Amino acid sequence: MQLNISAPVNLDLHVPKDFVRGCPRSVRMDIDHLLLAIEALDLEAVEVMLVLIEQLGLEKTIPSRVAFWRLRNTNPLRRNYQRASLSWDELRALVKIVCTIAKQLDTGLRMLISTHQQMIEGKIEALGLQLNQGFLENYIDRFTSLYIGRMRSPSPMSKEQIRELALQLLTRMLLCSGVAGEFRLWNSLFDGAIA
Repeated sequence: MQLNISAPVNLDLHVPKDFVRGCPRSVRMDIDHLLLAIEALDLEAVEVMLVLIEQLGLEKTIPSRVAFWRLRNTNPLRRNYQRASLSWDELRALVKIVCTIAKQLDTGLRMLISTHQQMIEGKIEALGLQLNQGFLENYIDRFTSLYIGRMRSPSPMSKEQIRELALQLLTRMLLCSGVAGEFRLWNSLFDGAIA
C-alpha cells in the first residue's frame, strides 16, 4: 500500500458529555472491527499502521507494536481481551489511523461496494464483474477468518452475521475516507453508544 498523507482537516474530536467515565465498550468494539476490516483488505496492513503511527506523530500515544496490540485487545469480544479501556487520546489516534488508510483505499472501497450492489441486483454476469466479485469474496473470507481467529469462541455472531458486518464496515470506511472523515467516524462511534 502506497501512503499519501495529506494535511488533515482540523476538526476537534470532542468527547460527548455523557461519556466522562471512559470509552464505551461498543466504541472499542467498533474501532477494532474497522482495523480488522483494513487488515482483511490488505495483508500488510498492520505494518502500514505501524508506519503510520510514526508518520502521523502518534508515538507518544502508541509507542510500540506491543502498545498497539494492547489497544486492539481492549475490544471485549477479543480472545486476549485486556480489561483496560481506551483513553480518549488513544481512541483519537486509532481514528486517525483508520481514516488515513481509508483515504488510501477509497477507490478499492468504492469498487467493492459497487460490486456488492451489482451482486444484489444480479448484474455481475451481464456487466462482466466476476473478477471484482472474486475480490469481494476474498475480502469477506479473510475478514471472517480474522474475526473467528481473534474473537473469543464460541463467537456471538454467526458466519452470516460476520459477513454482513464485513460489508457494513466497507461502507463505514468509505464514509470516513472523505474530507471530514475523522469527524464523521468519531461521531458515528458514539451514535447509539451507552455511557
